[in-house]
Amino acid sequence: MKSIIKLSFICLILITSISSCKKTTKGLLPTVTGKAGEMVVLSSKSLWDGIVGDSLKAIFNDIQVGMPQDEAVMDVFHLNQEAFTSMFKTHRSILEIKVSSSVKKTRLVVKDDMYARTQAYMRIEAASNQEMLKVLKENRTKILGYFLRSERNRKIEVMSKAPVQEIFDYLKKEKKFTLAFPSGYEIGKKESDFFWVRKETPESSQGMFIYTYDYLSEDAFDKDAILLMRNAMLKDLVPGPSEGSYMITEHSFPISFNHFEFKGNYAVEMRGLWKVQNDFMGGPFVNVSFLDSVNNRIICMDAYVYRPNKDKRELLRELEAVMYTYTPVNEVAKIKKK
Repeated sequence: MKSIIKLSFICLILITSISSCKKTTKGLLPTVTGKAGEMVVLSSKSLWDGIVGDSLKAIFNDIQVGMPQDEAVMDVFHLNQEAFTSMFKTHRSILEIKVSSSVKKTRLVVKDDMYARTQAYMRIEAASNQEMLKVLKENRTKILGYFLRSERNRKIEVMSKAPVQEIFDYLKKEKKFTLAFPSGYEIGKKESDFFWVRKETPESSQGMFIYTYDYLSEDAFDKDAILLMRNAMLKDLVPGPSEGSYMITEHSFPISFNHFEFKGNYAVEMRGLWKVQNDFMGGPFVNVSFLDSVNNRIICMDAYVYRPNKDKRELLRELEAVMYTYTPVNEVAKIKKK
């Protein structure tokens, strides 16, 4: 009897230990590898070299909107199963493609943290090339959006752990919301309704203009109204390097304009190019303007990058990630109580 009780007790300990190990496995995963904006497509060489590969390249090698020089939405490299060693399993973004007659049902599966922490992993299976092309076409936005959101969320996680405290505290006190700017950013200008944050290096300049104004009507979210306010703010408050020069929107370049929901708020996003009037500087910008209904105001977050003759995509995405750390003061208080 004592032996049975002892054996049962040992089994209970083992079951508890196994359960505990399962719960902590996620914390033991390695850190992701690879560069920001980079992803691995895992498939046979014949798929990659054929029409399926062409369809994948059309998704990920599409041109990023609003850039002065062509830059792909993501940087992709291909691996087959034989080359998919442990060195690549921790890559930040992996898309696995399988086409086989043994596949009974076309499916698209997403699994976060497959081999590494914060990893984005997607597997798509189909019985034929035509079925694969169909699922890629129908889910193009979903596929690309998943990997881009994962990239942004990694940045947000890092930023939120150690934001520049001076900027964080100023916005919290004066603007009633917070943003988590990473190390290297500093305050460039403070005005009653205008705040400039910037980061300067020998080869680049990044920054964000944050400005607010009263919400008077729905017309405030028209494209022309947003641009009019943007240009007025920049002309008055963002001087260029030479006398009489100032930042302004480059109207000879296409400006994208989209309505969407930002953190539960009605919002619009603009992408295009900025330039310095009466000078020779320029680069890409992204402007997110949204309704703060609690305070009956419009909040504009306007990010820009200057990096002549070099890629700018990831520098701008860093600032976009900062935008998504936006937290109203009442929400900041709730987070601290948890």
